[in-house]
Amino acid sequence: MSPRRDASNDASAPEPGRLAIIVAAGGHGVRLKGNQPKQYVDLLGVPMVQRTIAALDSCKAVDRIVVVVNAEDVDYCHGEIVAERFSKVVAVVGGGEERAFSVRNGFNALRRIGATEFVGVHDGARPLVRCEEITRARARLAAAATLAGVVLAVPSVDTLKRVDAKGLVVETPERGRFWRAQTPQIFRWERFAVAYDQPDSVLAAVTDDSSLVEATGGRVVVVEGSPDNLKITDPGDVRAAEQILAARRR
Repeated sequence: MSPRRDASNDASAPEPGRLAIIVAAGGHGVRLKGNQPKQYVDLLGVPMVQRTIAALDSCKAVDRIVVVVNAEDVDYCHGEIVAERFSKVVAVVGGGEERAFSVRNGFNALRRIGATEFVGVHDGARPLVRCEEITRARARLAAAATLAGVVLAVPSVDTLKRVDAKGLVVETPERGRFWRAQTPQIFRWERFAVAYDQPDSVLAAVTDDSSLVEATGGRVVVVEGSPDNLKITDPGDVRAAEQILAARRR
């Protein structure tokens, strides 16, 4: 288990107004059934993770980027994906066995460089995020000192069913109360530090950064994003993403 740390141990006081983003780009993408991790699958000739980094690097709302990939891919990603293309990428680091461990590795890299007022996490498999969405989320958090974080999300358009272990429907909740979480999810540095300074057993069980912050008492709000900001997990998503990219070029 990694030693726990307190936010006060970070390299410096948080830089006011600045936002650092951790790009979680580990995993092997088995649902794409390719011969390479999904983050390197081409979207109209450009690797997915490269498109993701480019979207963040070109956004004025983002000040610093750390990319987290599979440990064996660090050199490749640094040399072939990042190289000298992106001025805001300050580190490429190896991930862990679980997503949260990878995010923690990225956060520790940021801690060594220096704290920022805000820190966010973005999926490497969401290359279609727009700068205006990131800017809107950051502004919402900056405007409310009592908030610990904001999450880009879209309202659910589907009717949801809660079922028991045998699949029997036990409730049909009101659809309007449900949103589908996206990334980036952006937090105040101190609250994020508290959320991630927890035992491995706690981190291993989560798939969403906001839930960690919520569990430690942080207030988080949703900011409406775009359905285009999809997470690419299967071949159908690849086709949809390429259609969106082609339409944006027109």
